Amino acid sequence: MQVTNNQNLKYKNPLIVFILFYTTILIGFFFNEDSLGGARVDFIHHYEISLKFSKNFLETFQNFGSFEEGMDTRNSPVFWIFISFLNNFISEDILRILNSFVSILIGLVFLKCLRVKFESIKLSTLIILSSVIFLSPTIRSLSIWPYTYIWGLFFFIVSIYYFLIFLKENDNNKKFNLSLKSITFVVFSSYIYPSFAIFFLYYYLYYVFYFKISKRLFYITFYSLIFSLPALYYIVEKDVITSFTHAQGISTSLSESLNISNKIIIISTMILFFILPIINLNELVRKLKSIKILPLTIMFIFFVLNIYFFNFPSMKVGGFGGGFFYKLSNLIFENNYLFFFAFLISIITIYLTTFRNWNNYFIYLLLILFNPQLTIYNKYYDPLIYIIFLLLINFDVNKHFFEKKYNYLQLYFLYVAYLIMGLLKPLVGFSKLLY
Repeated sequence: MQVTNNQNLKYKNPLIVFILFYTTILIGFFFNEDSLGGARVDFIHHYEISLKFSKNFLETFQNFGSFEEGMDTRNSPVFWIFISFLNNFISEDILRILNSFVSILIGLVFLKCLRVKFESIKLSTLIILSSVIFLSPTIRSLSIWPYTYIWGLFFFIVSIYYFLIFLKENDNNKKFNLSLKSITFVVFSSYIYPSFAIFFLYYYLYYVFYFKISKRLFYITFYSLIFSLPALYYIVEKDVITSFTHAQGISTSLSESLNISNKIIIISTMILFFILPIINLNELVRKLKSIKILPLTIMFIFFVLNIYFFNFPSMKVGGFGGGFFYKLSNLIFENNYLFFFAFLISIITIYLTTFRNWNNYFIYLLLILFNPQLTIYNKYYDPLIYIIFLLLINFDVNKHFFEKKYNYLQLYFLYVAYLIMGLLKPLVGFSKLLY
């Protein structure tokens, strides 16, 4: 089939946009940008481990993740083993330049996902939506300073792409193949950054309900089990659970690290922060006026219970994260009152935008479980929440974003402001709000 000039232009435009945004990352590379706050330190630490893999693979693998000097990490060894092979052929600088291409890959796959999800929306609009991620301090910093999270995120977005096609496909044979592809890439994602394994549950349970008890479901289950055996063996052999009792160089109890109220409150406020520009406040107010007493009562009880069990380390103890609203509340008022108020707003916002949809509630639960350790940083959810909210959450995007006045201005204003805070952090201490 002959491709017209208009069709050629249609497919070249996204690449041009992404290349222009990518050049800003190259500029950041030249200046050793670390708008995230700790990307450079994390890379140096793990790159040293990759060099040890290059010199003595078996010994390094045996000590990986232990609390021997220079070997402590909660990361998977897979990415750093791969880097150790590259170390034999390329320098550290070349490695970092090659790694920076991941931002373009993420942008392009994200755009493809948006085109599948929003078929009726103009390509130019979807380019604007997808290009926002180039302003993400996480994407920028981890493109410049290689780290497992960004590659795990890339493979996870690929898995979403195949899942979205699965939802549109009518042929059951093709659906089965697409289900295997989505599972394959979420498993790849999990091997690189284990927290993404939690989203396997989302796909698998969806396929259970769709395929029911059948040969196809059996094949999916068997395939998933075989694929995950090496990871399960590694978790048991290395006793990975004990790594959650250490955070930022101090020892904590497992109950402190896994405190669910800490995670619910902090992650809920992070969700609020990252979805603010893609929700319509007028629409929320309209829905709030019609809300009944029972859901309000349940939300209030949920709010009080989590506040009661909240025991996240104070900022004076050390840098454990906590998100924008937690840091803002403590920096300005030296207490959690503003932070708790933001949590209340978060609960109401999440309820009103994910109204009576169990798919959305389940994703919200998975986002809470995505972070099993004590430390809860923005980098774990930027731009993950933005991507998930647009691609997997079921809500009225037209009313909340596409029909909203000044939608693009609001969207880019938040992300530009967020990036500027990261870039200015050495001068004015904004890192306390970001990392």
